[in-house]
Amino acid sequence: MIVAGPPGFEELLEEHCPDISALTRHLRDVILAARPELAQRVYRGWHGLGFHHPERGYVAAVFPGTDAVQVGFEHGADLPDPHGLLQGTGKRLRYLRFTPGASAPTDEHLVEYLDLAIS
Repeated sequence: MIVAGPPGFEELLEEHCPDISALTRHLRDVILAARPELAQRVYRGWHGLGFHHPERGYVAAVFPGTDAVQVGFEHGADLPDPHGLLQGTGKRLRYLRFTPGASAPTDEHLVEYLDLAIS
């Protein structure tokens, strides 16, 4: 069972089109189904929903955008990239970019990269 979003989550999605809002909710649900121990927090300044592991701390966030939703990994630059899907050039953050109706990355990819970020 997926729990309701944290305070401010629905407000975060109000300015987005229905497809981006639905995709953001779906990715949140995938993350929490795979890792129910993660705590959620809305970051208004970052315009995202952060996920915190009880031992590893902040590990990932979902960022809804105009035409895509990015799932960023705090230490993504240090992660293996077995499928060549991680994007970004920063010193730490890497992300998966999801667009409505796209075939890749998949939910399975998201869970795999999330597991890599937490292990």
